[in-house]
Amino acid sequence: MAYWAAFFLVLIVGFAIELFLGRRWWRLVWVTVVATLIFGGVIAADYYWRTLDQEVWSGSITGWEHKEEWDEWIPGKEDCETDSHGRKSCTKDRGHWEHHEAKNKIQTSDNGWMTVDESLDGKVDFNDRFPNSTADLAKYFPLGMPSASTHIYTNKVKGSYSLFKHTELDPKDYPDLPSYPGYVRDLIKVDRIVGAVPNKDRALDILAAWNTKLNKEIPDPDHPGKTRSWKQVNLIFVNVGTDKPREYGYALQDRWQNGNKNDLIVSFSPALDGTMKWVYAFSWSEVDILKLEVQDYLSEMGFGKDFAPIVDHVAQMVADKFERKQFAEFSYLQIEPSNTSTIIIWVLELMLLAFYGYKAIRSYMRGRGRSSYDRSFEY
Repeated sequence: MAYWAAFFLVLIVGFAIELFLGRRWWRLVWVTVVATLIFGGVIAADYYWRTLDQEVWSGSITGWEHKEEWDEWIPGKEDCETDSHGRKSCTKDRGHWEHHEAKNKIQTSDNGWMTVDESLDGKVDFNDRFPNSTADLAKYFPLGMPSASTHIYTNKVKGSYSLFKHTELDPKDYPDLPSYPGYVRDLIKVDRIVGAVPNKDRALDILAAWNTKLNKEIPDPDHPGKTRSWKQVNLIFVNVGTDKPREYGYALQDRWQNGNKNDLIVSFSPALDGTMKWVYAFSWSEVDILKLEVQDYLSEMGFGKDFAPIVDHVAQMVADKFERKQFAEFSYLQIEPSNTSTIIIWVLELMLLAFYGYKAIRSYMRGRGRSSYDRSFEY
């Protein structure tokens, strides 16, 4: 609790300063307010950044909106001024036409409305000439097409993840581990197969469709009249590289902090002969047997010549058995401020105390000087 000591030091020393140097208690109140703002601000910022996390939502295209370009007549206006002699002078701006460009928007179930300026493949630019209707726009963004988007949430597990790490290894010893697939390309796509796999383009399409299905909206039994995501899970496959040791799977789990709350991550390393050297699945799931069954299935199938059927089968297993762990269960976790934040608190509080002490002593000495001058004048 070293950070509390810095706060109370300001209050105690401030009280002593006023008790012995002037008893101007309003100054102590002012310093207390500033010290509280410093303390609370640093703690809040530390908590925010240490628990700030990003997750990927899956959805589909649900609507479109096309608005044709149009010209608006802006009428002129007259501005008049009157000088000190009562003379009035006026100037008048001429009216003019203002052009408004065409607007095209799509709606997704995961991210709402967004403006689009081109087709997904980037081959067709959208401008005033094309498209000319909602029907034209819909041809480039078919209804039900899988979509994905990133969203921010508070992850208390991230702030205290040391409780769940593999203490026997350090992810820094595995510098070639891949990054988490959170990059949104082509406005609505996230590639959740990391690394090379056979027939990857087809496998990505199948996986995107499955992730959309796994996150479809269904009636919420706990909140009548509302909906929720069906399985609340995104399936991710990660090829960490050929012929890597199993520790790479554990290191990936630690680097990705067990994945986000709605992820099931299947990491693996293929052997040179096309078999799987190992498979390791991890997620915040209540059903551990599912992860074991996925590992057994991929180990039996091997790398193969086409990864698309493997994606399809594993996704069906997830649909049948996955049950996400509710993050509300981790509300008990206490996030202690980092060492960096503690140092910042001490530095700022001590600077405030030094400034306060300087001003108080200076005021006291000036008062003493005026008092001595007044007495000498009386003599």
